[in-house]
Amino acid sequence: MNSAQASKASKTQLDFQPFKAWRYNTERVNVSTVLAPPYDVISPAKQQKLYDNSPFNCIRLILNKKDPVDTDQSNVYTRARDTFQDWQGQGVLVQDREPCFYVYRQTFEDPVTHSAKNRFALLGRVRLEPFDKGIIVPHEKTLSGPKADRMKLLRTVQTNFSPVFGLYMDKGFEVRSIIQDPMNSNPVFEAEDDDKIVHTLWAVEDPDILAKLHKALQPKKVYIADGHHRYETALEYARQQREEQCSSDKVIFPFDYMYMALVSFDDPGFIVLPTHRIVTKLGMTGGEAIRRLAEYFKVEKVSLAKLKDMTASYDQEGRVFGMVLDEGCFLLTMIDKEKANARMVQGKPSIWYDLNVNVLAHLIFAELLGLTEDRWEGVLKFEHTVDGAVAPLEKGEAEAVFLLQPPKVEMLEKMGAVNERMPQKSTYFYPKLATGLVFYSHID
Repeated sequence: MNSAQASKASKTQLDFQPFKAWRYNTERVNVSTVLAPPYDVISPAKQQKLYDNSPFNCIRLILNKKDPVDTDQSNVYTRARDTFQDWQGQGVLVQDREPCFYVYRQTFEDPVTHSAKNRFALLGRVRLEPFDKGIIVPHEKTLSGPKADRMKLLRTVQTNFSPVFGLYMDKGFEVRSIIQDPMNSNPVFEAEDDDKIVHTLWAVEDPDILAKLHKALQPKKVYIADGHHRYETALEYARQQREEQCSSDKVIFPFDYMYMALVSFDDPGFIVLPTHRIVTKLGMTGGEAIRRLAEYFKVEKVSLAKLKDMTASYDQEGRVFGMVLDEGCFLLTMIDKEKANARMVQGKPSIWYDLNVNVLAHLIFAELLGLTEDRWEGVLKFEHTVDGAVAPLEKGEAEAVFLLQPPKVEMLEKMGAVNERMPQKSTYFYPKLATGLVFYSHID
């Protein structure tokens, strides 16, 4: 597809294209040792483990270790750039000769049912579009800190190392049927990571299949599931590049696209888990918190096991929550939905009031406990397992934990349809997409 065609398509339709990816040379590297999860879920201990896995692990690209003597000229971002260039020069990384789409399968155990699952994604590059066009739709709010960090990395390396996770509707399984034949061929690699998730990648280079996929995806709307910070960073980076270069909007550059993985809402392996809230500074005793909440919720002391069972069910219109304090475990059940809605910010679409993360953020936190939005970034931490969320409280590193039920998948589409975003870290799509599959460089 030429630039003129791409520009015309992107005005009203999704422009999802194949690209010439850089990827690990399987003759030089054991791919199982070089994959990593997204940078924002990597703890210091996990970072070290990934460093130890292989001298070529992509952790050195996405989350390079800080050094006390770092300067503006030598730092985590310049080391990522130098490492990437070294691996290209050494043949550790190789570039596909022709543009490809990549079919990506993750095989894993469902963390709730423990059954075996497969989830499929199509990897390519997507034309960056402002959210107001409605072609690519966000579902979460973002924070300034992560965007500043990712901007420094993108400016320095000019490469997308990790895919943004996009969701789309594939009714009739049109896209799935097109990629079925390529999956009958030998994969580029099959690799198992530290979490026993198996990652399989196929390259699709047949021009006819590439054209069919591009056409089939044009009318789709994409909902960002994961990677909001990176998408907004790439959008701003492209704007800045055009401004600095005084470039015409009619000329298309590699930075006008970014690396994305598309997963169908209807994929049988598509799983959404809740993201629980850890409150490091509550600002009151547990007894006072219970007293305030009792005006709107039945507060019942229960076992942690019962709260775990609660989190295995889907969100019930924001009516049910778990709370863990030093005083014990509590099940919160809303008493009067209409009364609760009236206490929250007014003028929102009705669907907004049925989302548990909004009830937690704007009723429980902001109105009842005095934890207003300007304080969230400083006092909230996030964890997707109940045990992981409770651990800081048991260690004395937190004062309260709030447990959530996972949102129903259709809520993403419904919130997007009314141009509303969920609070940050509202969802946890399991498993995370791996980094290290392919890389999209703006410099061929």
